[in-house]
This record gives sequence, structure tokens and C-alpha cells, in this order.
Amino acid sequence: MNARPKILYLTTYDLDGPDNGGTLRNRHILRHLSKIGDVNVLLASDFAFDFDKTTKKIIGGFPVVDIIQFQRMGKLSLYERMLNQFDPHFLNFDWTRVRNGDRDHLLHQCAAHDLVWIHTLRVANRFDRWRWPATVLDIDDVPSSQCRNSIAAAETLFGKLRLWRQTALWRRRERFLLDRFEALCVCSDADKKLLGDDNRIFVLPNGFEVPIKTMERKSAVPPRIGFVGNFRHPPNDDGLRWFAQKIWPEILRRQPGARLRLAGAEGEKFSGIPNVDILGWIADMENEMASWNLSIVPIRIGAGTRVKIAESFGRKCPVVSTALGAYGYDVTNGLELWLADSPRDFAAKCLRALENPSEAEAMAARAYKKFLRHWTWNALEERVETVVESVLKKREAWRNISRKNFESLQRSRTVLAQKQL
Repeated sequence: MNARPKILYLTTYDLDGPDNGGTLRNRHILRHLSKIGDVNVLLASDFAFDFDKTTKKIIGGFPVVDIIQFQRMGKLSLYERMLNQFDPHFLNFDWTRVRNGDRDHLLHQCAAHDLVWIHTLRVANRFDRWRWPATVLDIDDVPSSQCRNSIAAAETLFGKLRLWRQTALWRRRERFLLDRFEALCVCSDADKKLLGDDNRIFVLPNGFEVPIKTMERKSAVPPRIGFVGNFRHPPNDDGLRWFAQKIWPEILRRQPGARLRLAGAEGEKFSGIPNVDILGWIADMENEMASWNLSIVPIRIGAGTRVKIAESFGRKCPVVSTALGAYGYDVTNGLELWLADSPRDFAAKCLRALENPSEAEAMAARAYKKFLRHWTWNALEERVETVVESVLKKREAWRNISRKNFESLQRSRTVLAQKQL
């Protein structure tokens, strides 16, 4: 591997924006990559950024080579709709692409770097490029899993059938990922097995920073139950609505003074919930979560792993989660957290945590120890290095083969020319 390889990082996240799961994952992967090579960022989005792209030269502390906006295309033609259904090589299935000039600039940047790292398959597809040499795809949310996990929450038979169909279409496309990219990064062993369990698929879980200082937990009276997340994100929105409608009333019946604390953007939409505190985005979550008796992760749809699990573990806050909410984490129900998928069971586990605080705190202490071993971003640094080394070694091997083939061809031409003389 070169001493300082050039790495191009392609993402949709404004790394200077508010914290959320995707932003945190991008920031920390970039931090690890910057220890290996010289990193440049190419930023792309569905929306116009609220800064002047002609003057924005640094994002999250990294040089920016371009800032582009995806363009919504017209509706698919009948021919394109047929391709979408039957051709797994068809890429424009969400009717969104980049302009040709932006695509050409990306190809130029890819050629000028030793390695490309792309966050999410959706972003890669929108550049309308099938083969990505020397490229790592970070597919932290496997699309087929996202569709499959939404089936149970669909309210109509038509909705369920549509999601079954989308799941099948995505599974067919996902079988070709290793033909398109040199390596894949997923969040869990289960996702690796789903995509084929190949040695070019690497598990890079979501993690969280080790708290700089250990906060003294002061569980509030009356008790506080907290949820942290961006409520623009459909899994968070759906999960909180399910909790508010099916579970929260039972908790209030037994604990009428309990407060529900919502930390994240657009929590205002839940202002009608009884005993709710809308906090918005909070810069100091450490102090806020230290006052929570319990953190909830009532996620019913989506894919990948939830950073909010690692964050709660890292802050020693007891957790009640659905099985999907804790997906990808090697945890045991009742040991590091409580798992519940029915409204009745979820409410019972929350009440157990509120009414037996010593048991809940002991569980959180066990989760914290496991967090330090497996889910801090520092603990994942070696995994990032392994991914990069794997791709760069393969790139160098291909260069050596090409060089030998070229030298062999040159020798053959020389011999032939001498014979002709």
C-alpha cells in the first residue's frame, strides 16, 4: 500500500450539520480514513445546501472537491418501467440522477484517487455507473431488509404485497453488488450473510464515542423516558407514533407523573402527546440522558443498526427496544437491555425499568462494559484499515498484472520487429 494513498469519500451528509446516526457514521469513518491516507470529500444531495458551494472548501475538517445536487428526472417511460422490473442492471429506478457534467467530474476524481469510499447504494446508483473499480460501498442500510422489515407495519394488504415485490426486486439487484464494487461494508454479521458471506464483505458496526467524562446519573423524579433521533427519519417517526398510541397510555396509567422526553429535529409534530417534553436538537446529550430513567428504541421498520443503542449503552442508560431496534448488536434480552415487540410487553418492560431502578442500572452497567469492548469508534479503527488494505492490495495486484502484460507485449513486438528485419 502507498504510504499516503489518495482517498475520495462520496456522501450525502453535511458533516458540519447536526448529529444523527448517518452523520456520526460518516464523520468517524472519515476520521479513521484520514489516518491512512489523504482524504477528499465529494458532497451530493437531493436538496440544495444552505451554504455557498463556491466558497465552501472544507466540510467536517476535510477538503471538498465538489458539491452537487441530484436532479429529479421525468417519469419513467414504459420501456424503463419494464427494465426496472426485469433487468437487475437498471440503475435509474428512483428517477434521480446527476447532470452529465457532474458525472464526468466524478469519473475524473475517481481516476485521480487510489480508493473511493461511497456511503449508500442509492448515491452510487444515481451516478449511473455500473462498475466502480477500487471502490468500497458502505451499505449500512441493506435495501431489501428495509423493505422486508416494513411489511409487518404496513396497514393494508396492497401495501404488504407492494413491499414483498420491492423486497424481491432489491434482493435480485443485491446479488450483483460484488460485481460492481471491490468491497462492501455492512453493519452486522446478519447483513453480511444476507449479501452472500463473501470475504470481500466487511462488518463495520455503528459505534459511539467513549464519553470524555463519566456523568453521574441522576434519574429524575417523576421518572423520565427518553427517545433520541431525527423525526424526519421514517423509522423514528413510525416508532414514536406506535409507542405514543399503543404503549404510553399504559405507562401513564401506572406512572401518571412520567415524562416522555423527545430529543431530535421535528419533535414538534408530537406536541399533542400527554406529558411530553419537546427538546429539539440538543448539543449536550450527555447531561440530558443522565437524567433519564430509561431510553426507548421502539423501531418497527428500517434496516441497518441504530446508533441510539450504542449511544445509550455508552451513557449507561437502561434500554427497552424492539428486536429490530437492537438488530445487529450481539445482545441478550434481560442481560444488556430488554427486548419487546408487542405493545403490552413493551409497556411491561418499561414499567419494570421504572419500578426496579437497581435492576435497570445493573443491566446498563453490563451493557457499558460490552460497549467498551465492541462498539466504540476507536475499537472499529482496525476494521477500517483492513477494508482499505484489502482494496488497495487488489488494485496494486491488477496494476502489476497490467504492467507485466504490457512489458510482455512490448517484448513480443520487439522480437517480431527484429524477425522482420
